[in-house]
Amino acid sequence: MFNLVFKLIILFPLEISFKFMNVLIKIKQNLRVNTKNNAHFGQRWTSVFLMFLTFFATDLQAQDKNNFKVKTLVIDAGHGGHDPGCLGASIKEKEVCLGVALKLGKLVEDYFKDVKVIYTRDSDVFVKLMDRAKIANKNKADLFISIHANSAQNKSAYGTETFVMGTKYTDRNLELAKRENSVILLEKDYEKNYEGYDPNSPMTNILMGLYQQEYLESSINFASKIEHQFQSRNKRKSRGVRQRVLLVMYRTTMPSVLVEAGFLSNKKDHKLLKDNLGQAEIAGAIFRAFLEYKREMEGSTSSQISKEEALVYSQWDSTLRRVLSLKMDTAEVVKLDAKIKADSDSVQKSIASKKAVEIKNDKEKAKAVNHDLIFRVQITSSSKKIPLNSRKFKGLSNIFEYKVSTVFKYSVGNCVTQVEALSLQKKVKKAGFKDAFVVAFFNGKRVSMKKAREIISKGKN
Repeated sequence: MFNLVFKLIILFPLEISFKFMNVLIKIKQNLRVNTKNNAHFGQRWTSVFLMFLTFFATDLQAQDKNNFKVKTLVIDAGHGGHDPGCLGASIKEKEVCLGVALKLGKLVEDYFKDVKVIYTRDSDVFVKLMDRAKIANKNKADLFISIHANSAQNKSAYGTETFVMGTKYTDRNLELAKRENSVILLEKDYEKNYEGYDPNSPMTNILMGLYQQEYLESSINFASKIEHQFQSRNKRKSRGVRQRVLLVMYRTTMPSVLVEAGFLSNKKDHKLLKDNLGQAEIAGAIFRAFLEYKREMEGSTSSQISKEEALVYSQWDSTLRRVLSLKMDTAEVVKLDAKIKADSDSVQKSIASKKAVEIKNDKEKAKAVNHDLIFRVQITSSSKKIPLNSRKFKGLSNIFEYKVSTVFKYSVGNCVTQVEALSLQKKVKKAGFKDAFVVAFFNGKRVSMKKAREIISKGKN
C-alpha cells in the first residue's frame, strides 16, 4: 500500500510534470505562443492535472477485477440537427454518421447478446460534444466509438483514418482538430462548459491532449484493429491511426476512438459513403474490429480470435441480408463472394501460424513444472490488466502475468538458472523493454533473489 501511495502522490505527478515541461518547450519553439495564452496557462494546466490525477486514482480502485468484460458500448453518430458537418455533393456528413452508427449498433446487438449498445443520438438531433461524453460516462461504457466523415480541399484525398485523444501533432492534425472542434461555437456558454477551450489555440489543443492518457494504449489498440479491417477486408486505403485533441472524447473515462470513414470531398469515397451497402461495409469493418478487441480483452488467444473473425466474415453476405435487411443485386453478391473466397486461404494460414506459436509456448510453460524454482524477466507493470496477446508484447512469447496488490505485472521465460535468465534479459532489452530485470518464483510465488540463492544453496530446487 505504501508503494502505491508513494507512486500516486510523488512519482506520478513528477512524471507528468516532466512531460508537461517538454510539451511547454516544444510549444515555445514551434508554435509562437502569445502572451495572452501564457497568462492563463497555469490555470488551465492545474485543471487538467487535477482531473487527470483524479481519473488515475479512480481507475486504480476499479482494477481489482479478475474477469474484465466488454459489456457496454456507446456509439456516437457525429454532428446532427443544425450541425450538418462536412457537405458532400449529395449527402451531409451527419447523415452518413447516423447511417453507419445505426448499422454498427444492429450488428453488435445481433452477435453479442451480452453487450448493451447505447447511441448518443439515433435521429437527426443536435447533441453537445460534452453531453456525448456524459452519456458514455453515465452508462459506465467500456468503449466509445464516434463515427465521422472527412473532407479536404484536395479532392484527390481519400481513405480512412482513426483518431485517439493524444498529444502527437502535425500541422495537418492540428487543422483537423480545429475543424472538428469548432462545432462548440454552436453551443451556448461553450467557454464555461469546456473550461475556456479555444479551438484556434495550439496551446489549449495540446493541453487538452493530456486527457485520456490512461486509456491511450487501449484506444490505439482498438483503433489499429479498425484500420486493419478497413485495409485487409474492405480493401480501403488506410491513412493509419493518429492522435489529436477531439472534444467529443474529452472527459470520456474509457478507451475512445473517432473514425473518419472516408472523404466526402472525393468522388469515389462520396459514392461509398452515400450508398447503403457502402455504409454497411464500413459498419462491418468496425464491428469485426470490436469482435477482435472484445475477445482479446476477455482473454481469448490470437488463433481463437482469428478463427472467429474469419467465420464471421465468411458469412458476411447472409449477415447483411438478415441483420441489416440489405438487398444486393447479383453483381454485388458475386463481387462480395469473390472477396471472401480470396481472403480465406491467407486467413487459414494465419490461424495455423498463431496456433503453432501457442502450442510452442504451452510446451515451454510445461517445462517449468519440473522445477520448483524458476527465473523470469519482468518487462512491465500496469494498473490495468493487459491481454497476454496484446500488441504491446509484440515480438515476445510465453508472457506470464501475476498480481501484487492492485498492480498487474508481466514477465517472460521459464529459466531454470539465473544465468539463462540474464541471457534472456539481454534479448528482451534489445526488443525494446529497456527496464527489464530478472525475477524469481518458488512454487509459483514471487520471491526475492536473495531467497532464490538460499533455496539453491540448500539444494531445494
